[in-house]
Amino acid sequence: MTALRSGTVAAALDEQRRSTGVASVLSREQIDRAPETNLSDILTRLPGVSAYSNMGNGQAATGEAQYMTIRGLDSSYNAYTLNGERIAPADPSTRAISFDMLAPYGITSIKISKSTTAETDGDSVGGAIDIRTPTAFDFSGNYRKIILQGQLNDNAAQTGTPALGGTAQIEFARRFGHDGHFGVYATGYYSSKNVLADAAAPNRGYVPSFASEAGVKTPDQASQLTTTQLKYDLFTSSIKRYGGSLSLNYKGERHEFYALGTWGQYNVQMDDNQVSFRGSNSGYGADGIYRSQLGQRAGYFITNDSAQLLTTQKIGGISHLDRWTVNYDIFNSYGVQATPNTVEASMYGSGSVAGPFYLDTANTTLPVASGPASAMSQLRNQNTSRFWKTQGGDSQSTADMFGIHADAAYRFRNDILKSIIFGFKISDTERLSWSHPLFHNNNNFIYNGPFFGGQNWPSTNAAGPTIGNIPGYQVDAFGGKLGDFRILDRDWVRNTTLPYKYQNDPNGAGNYTRNDWNANTSTDSEKIYAGFVALNLQAGPVDIHPGFRYEYTDFSGTHWQSAGDNINGRFVRIHQNYGSPLPYLNVNLRPSELSVLRFSVRRGLTRPAFGLINGATTLSTDPVTNQILSISQPNPNLRPTTATMFDFSGELYNRHAGVISASVYYKQIQKFIFTSVSNTSNSATLGGNVPTSSFTDGGTLYSMPTNGKGATLEGIELATQQNLYFLPGWMSGFGVNGNVTLQHSNATSSIAGHADTALPRAPEMMYNLGFYYSRGPMHFDLNYNYIGTQLLSVNAKSPDFYLQPTQRLDLSMKYKFGWGITGTLAMQNLLNTPAF
Repeated sequence: MTALRSGTVAAALDEQRRSTGVASVLSREQIDRAPETNLSDILTRLPGVSAYSNMGNGQAATGEAQYMTIRGLDSSYNAYTLNGERIAPADPSTRAISFDMLAPYGITSIKISKSTTAETDGDSVGGAIDIRTPTAFDFSGNYRKIILQGQLNDNAAQTGTPALGGTAQIEFARRFGHDGHFGVYATGYYSSKNVLADAAAPNRGYVPSFASEAGVKTPDQASQLTTTQLKYDLFTSSIKRYGGSLSLNYKGERHEFYALGTWGQYNVQMDDNQVSFRGSNSGYGADGIYRSQLGQRAGYFITNDSAQLLTTQKIGGISHLDRWTVNYDIFNSYGVQATPNTVEASMYGSGSVAGPFYLDTANTTLPVASGPASAMSQLRNQNTSRFWKTQGGDSQSTADMFGIHADAAYRFRNDILKSIIFGFKISDTERLSWSHPLFHNNNNFIYNGPFFGGQNWPSTNAAGPTIGNIPGYQVDAFGGKLGDFRILDRDWVRNTTLPYKYQNDPNGAGNYTRNDWNANTSTDSEKIYAGFVALNLQAGPVDIHPGFRYEYTDFSGTHWQSAGDNINGRFVRIHQNYGSPLPYLNVNLRPSELSVLRFSVRRGLTRPAFGLINGATTLSTDPVTNQILSISQPNPNLRPTTATMFDFSGELYNRHAGVISASVYYKQIQKFIFTSVSNTSNSATLGGNVPTSSFTDGGTLYSMPTNGKGATLEGIELATQQNLYFLPGWMSGFGVNGNVTLQHSNATSSIAGHADTALPRAPEMMYNLGFYYSRGPMHFDLNYNYIGTQLLSVNAKSPDFYLQPTQRLDLSMKYKFGWGITGTLAMQNLLNTPAF
């Protein structure tokens, strides 16, 4: 095996130093030694970078982060490119790219630009993330590598669910032809792992525990809180990730030509088995304590599968013609994000158990119910509940992006004006999104019910088997505090439902209609036309880079509008277009070869996600009462977010892969987008699929994306990295790295009585601490990551929703035995801390 030309820590630091703006570069060497098998968790080691998962469909339970934020701005504020060209955003709810489909295999480096230039796409208010795959010219000779790894999920092994997994990768590069002008690089990988996650939380709102505090304006002002329902979930996930990349290159003296392609598939088979305690007849007793006089055990099951695909293709070249350098390419990116054949099932008993019961929420990771011993014994028996009904849906979103790009740079013979670069990019993205309920209006499909000639059984008289008689297996969960806990056989549950999807059930769920099929279907077309020009000026140790970019956006879409009878409707069209002038200025003072002071100011925008403008209305209901708990609606009047951004930084490097840097930044944001949650409907009609006989009351939460007025984000970022080369002998292999980001955001929302808030997903503190050793055949890497509290949504009457701080400690160890064999031991989340 021969050494890499690029992809080393030193090469990454050199690119970072030479960059026009503030940037962080992660090398192949750093990616290879990280224990994580998903790219987003690895990137959180960089300054000001954090990651999160989509909590709406349970994907956070995979233990893998999915979306990236830069300096605390939501992932939608970033521009994402692969080998310099855009990646199609398949998720209709965000402009962000799911990093699930981007495995940390076959990557040369990743550059995160925090102060971009006119050459970069304008929708990079947070920053720009460019992922680069290798070519044969990144290696000093022929190259080949095979990786085999095994994995064990400790939580799953201790609980008794599937726990093993593994990874295989093959990679090679070769140069050929006269003088090695041609090159080919290829890699392929397959990864499989099993994960178990558990979560316990209230299933209803909080209530002050003591009658003396019942009059507080918001629950968070009470000294102690309780609730009326608790739920306990076990998420079992089987994750498979596979794909590869191919690079064909020609590199001559004046011309370079290339054809690059990547393919990534990410599949999750996830089951959520839930046990809940449902209190009723609740209130303050004579002793002033809030209790439920009756209690009921219930069961719930849902499949939260995910199937994601991403392909990219890029064909182009670079030509050097005297003082001209011309870049040109055509590109395509195709993405799919699907949640196939979701089935959810509910299990209830024939009656309630007499208490009274107190639900203690003081321990947020394991709230518990207490009551008379005999009553608690009944609630811990799983066979008090029977299989009652199912419902579900099938959804998919695709995005297909085509584009063309060209730019030309001219080098002047001038002491001050060094060069000019100008160019254009045109892209066209076509998107289709649909979500079909399995049955009319997403109504209940009763087990042994009217479809099979039976009755429309109520939840208190279910006709299915008891939980203990459903195929599956018992596990030891939540310290035994819930008594029996059974993992149901997913195939058995699915077979009660999927063979009958989309069929008429006239005496039960109802007859399937055009509205059922089309209600959550939308199409979108977005064309972006961009042109730019930038100068490179030099005055002694100062280089100045003024630039200007203009982007014109033309968006159109269709969505289904129901006639209100749950049967008929029609597709309606929406249209938006707008132009965005974007000036840039980057100034760098380089007092020496190894130091640089930077200043930048620029304008940027963030377009609303397709699904936020032209998407589906979604509802969640109580499976017993049919009360609508929450409603989420799109907003066709959303406008793009714009921002003016300032950065000032200093960097000091040395020749031993070391750097220390400090950055101060300020962002002034207009029309930021946030999720508004209230108890008042945002429109006259709910749209979508509204279950029959469902209703709303004062407890129903309506959410809609909304443009705020203005916001600011200011922060400081400190980072360092250093090999301890000065230590004697073998100790010189040690090294340290660390970074911290401290920031504050303030935003003015459009919610009456709640004008001031923070920006969503903007923690006030993030930091990493790392300690590593690399010398000879031995390498280890220990890294600690902390991300502070994050605002999720702004609520009109109740407390805002927040994501608690997260922390994790990861360890990776490698030893090269020779003969091309390397042994690896990687451990994630050694502190066993909550992931969300």
